[in-house]
Amino acid sequence: MKKNAALGAAAAALLIASGAASAESISFGLSSDSFRFGLTGPLSRLFSGVEGQYDLGFMRRSKDGDNSYVAHAGVLASGDAGIEDFPIKVGVGLRGVFAGGDNADGGAVAPGVQASLRVPGADRFLVSTYAYYAPSVVSFGDLDSYRDLGASLSYELSRSAVLSVGYRNTRLGLDGGPDVTVDNGFFAGIGLNF
Repeated sequence: MKKNAALGAAAAALLIASGAASAESISFGLSSDSFRFGLTGPLSRLFSGVEGQYDLGFMRRSKDGDNSYVAHAGVLASGDAGIEDFPIKVGVGLRGVFAGGDNADGGAVAPGVQASLRVPGADRFLVSTYAYYAPSVVSFGDLDSYRDLGASLSYELSRSAVLSVGYRNTRLGLDGGPDVTVDNGFFAGIGLNF
């Protein structure tokens, strides 16, 4: 009951934040054992003059009686990498994470990096990758560490619709217990831009 209430509260907070944030992009991705919902928008809405994005996300895994979830909110300052004739954007950011489920509840503050490349000559294709990691010194509750890695290839059907395929690995290190892999594998997803 407590875990379902926490799950409901996390989902409600994400939906409330999405209405207040006037998001530009909503994404939804599925793998065989989990789903991820994301909401991103320009960081300049929160911090004037800063190029980058804010990011809200929720992931849930349900497999073999293991029900785990991870919610996050983050900011990423980004810009052009400065490589002539190579349209790559890079960024660094921070992500606040709350994770829970059958195994444990806790949180972390995870620094991370992200890079994306519009394929030259085929600018509807985007290759992107990201990595966030929180060691035990910035983890609390039952979490000892947090890791979220991913890479994807996206195709822009139109200015407002995107199809994506990729790979991601999200793992929680637990105090005094085995690590929990919330997601590990290939996924397919859609994105809607407003």
